[in-house]
Amino acid sequence: MKRRSFLEKISAGSSAFAMGAIPFRPVGNERIPRFSYPKPESLAEVLNREGQVMLRVALSAVDGLVPQAVKVGMQVTNAAFNRIKPYYFANTPGKFDPKTQVADLFVTKNYPVVIAAWIDEPSATSAVILTVNGTERRFNLEELIKQEQIDFQVKDLMISCNYLLDKEIGELNPKDLPLPTVGDSFSIAILADTQGGNPETPKAHPTRMKIHNAFCEDSIKRVNELDPQPAFTLILGDVVDNQGEKQHFEAMHSYLKRIKSPLLYAIGNHETIYQAKFTPGYNMAEFDNYFAAQKAMNGMDLLLYSFNLGKWHFIVWPDPLRNNFFETHPHYFDWLERDLEKQRDSPVVFMQHVPMHPIGIDPLINYAESVAVKRQLLDILAKQGNVKYIFSGHVHIPIKASFKTAVEFKGMNMINLPAAGYRPRAFGEEEWHGGPSQGILVLDIEGDKARCYFKTVTEEIYPYPDKLPPFREAQYPLWLTYKWQLPAAKQIKNGSFEEGLAHWSKRFVYMEDERASNMMDVRKTPGRDSDSALYLYSRKRDYHIPGQDRLPQTINHLCQAVTLEPQTNAAIHLDYCVDAMVTDSKGWAGGFIWLEGFNGSTKLLNMAYWVGKGTSMLADKFTDNKEVPFVHMQLPAPPDQWQSAVLNWTKDYKAKQENLSVLGLDRLVVNLGTWHINDGDSQPFGIYLDNLSMQPAAPERPSHVGGIAIVPMPDKEMWWLNKYEPFVHIAGEHRYVMSTKKEE
Repeated sequence: MKRRSFLEKISAGSSAFAMGAIPFRPVGNERIPRFSYPKPESLAEVLNREGQVMLRVALSAVDGLVPQAVKVGMQVTNAAFNRIKPYYFANTPGKFDPKTQVADLFVTKNYPVVIAAWIDEPSATSAVILTVNGTERRFNLEELIKQEQIDFQVKDLMISCNYLLDKEIGELNPKDLPLPTVGDSFSIAILADTQGGNPETPKAHPTRMKIHNAFCEDSIKRVNELDPQPAFTLILGDVVDNQGEKQHFEAMHSYLKRIKSPLLYAIGNHETIYQAKFTPGYNMAEFDNYFAAQKAMNGMDLLLYSFNLGKWHFIVWPDPLRNNFFETHPHYFDWLERDLEKQRDSPVVFMQHVPMHPIGIDPLINYAESVAVKRQLLDILAKQGNVKYIFSGHVHIPIKASFKTAVEFKGMNMINLPAAGYRPRAFGEEEWHGGPSQGILVLDIEGDKARCYFKTVTEEIYPYPDKLPPFREAQYPLWLTYKWQLPAAKQIKNGSFEEGLAHWSKRFVYMEDERASNMMDVRKTPGRDSDSALYLYSRKRDYHIPGQDRLPQTINHLCQAVTLEPQTNAAIHLDYCVDAMVTDSKGWAGGFIWLEGFNGSTKLLNMAYWVGKGTSMLADKFTDNKEVPFVHMQLPAPPDQWQSAVLNWTKDYKAKQENLSVLGLDRLVVNLGTWHINDGDSQPFGIYLDNLSMQPAAPERPSHVGGIAIVPMPDKEMWWLNKYEPFVHIAGEHRYVMSTKKEE
């Protein structure tokens, strides 16, 4: 009845925009004053709140693919280091001796190692001395402030040095926000992904923006109807759509200022331009529009801040999801660790835009923070044992999926919120109440206890359980572990799958309650004596209502790492069979054996053997190397016929990468999976795989199936973005306009 009433009243209400019933109501013409992040001109303006200079040193390779060993020593004159912390990000962890202040590292071209240092009692003449592989370089702080960034090269290494600032960081007094005085009982409201703006702005997506604005207005009404009113309301990132244009912030200000309770902002991935740069120096100009909007709303100009209310401590963490953001802001991790230590006796609510727990659909593998950032954050948050809730947005998750993915990890309840404005992504299932997923989350606090519920724009209420299911890292290791960190043996273990999926690592895949769109299990093989084979299956998800991100699904795969001896040629042997009972042989779907070769943390080999169709969307954003070509090969796919394949991957790859033998691979990761375009017809694909092993290879023997040499993957069998139709926004959703044409 609520949904029916909602639909009946929208002709007079704001949500009619979503139905196209009435035109968009122009927002007010009020303007937000401009803001510029201050640029220091003196030592006093560089000092942090403790009177220290914070220094960042980034090291990377100038060229070449093989990781380079680096020994770095650090000294300072007329001052002293308070502490030095190395951050390895996507690199092999090194060793740092705090007594000698010397670090032994491995650095690469694409991913820097960052060292942060805090200098006590500095003066303009204090000199920093860096010794890199025996070569000494020095500069004083006055030079650093004047130049903002000092770069120098030592042979094949590039070193960049700049100061760090904390003007956008704050531990606040609630009276400074201002927040109301509360007792031990109060509530807060959280709105994720309002993501609206002015649809008349150039390059806006007007249809989807009108939809977001409409639902945002309804979500605001749900906040204002709460009795008593929340102590504060937080927009959990993606306040605006597009790329942080000032016009959108001004439009959203007109909506959001209607919220009766004090309103706080967290930054998400739509508040800045997609190609935002944070160097040279400490470049914060990309956030000026966000700072301006925040200051106009509540007087703050902060990205990272915390405060106490009642018995609880609240932390708002920035998640702009931009390349090199955390590599250029390593002191945020240090600040967080110290803040939590000071509040170790208080229960904590941590609020961030991008989730740190797995969601189980493809975009949220690469469209999230890196393994290194997630691991760093979770280790810090779990250290004191006082973080009780982690709330996130970004996904535009349906309510049912929000509940199914909510987990407890090391005592922390991790919940991803449905959006307040954006329509939900398609998770393959109908929503519980069949109506809109948009709405608000309310956290009710009683003393040191808390409970939360989600309230939709149509006033359905869904309480989250007090006890969430645990997330077991060992069950889904790839969420917090790079593939090059997986345990490895000299041979593929359990290649016959007689031990089930033991020794194979898999990702968390979101599973529908009925008609699963992805399957991964071990079953008896048809037409053979074997009692076990890996079975993989993918098809288009059901309930593909207008939503977002109909991107190919490649998540349905598992992997295992194998150690490699230098200069050793090893071939992969396996059997496979396409399941003709379920497979659409002309559909855009297929199976793959994806091989990734590493030297330390650096990926130096990337190739796939495809059964059926292939896709260029098979990728790992956080380890892929642009200088390393992705080689695609084709395996024959006769239905219901078992095939025996010998994959001489070294020979196949040398055709594209001639110097493979000198790269010194120490690890090969073997991935087995299925993919699906997730659009158009169902186009299912199923495959059995069995008897995988690594065996010595004849160097010149080509890969073959049943003695017949395999060939490179034909272009017509490969799908990639924009191949047939452009990737565009239609009626507010990301789509590639039916790229699944079939041959007549």
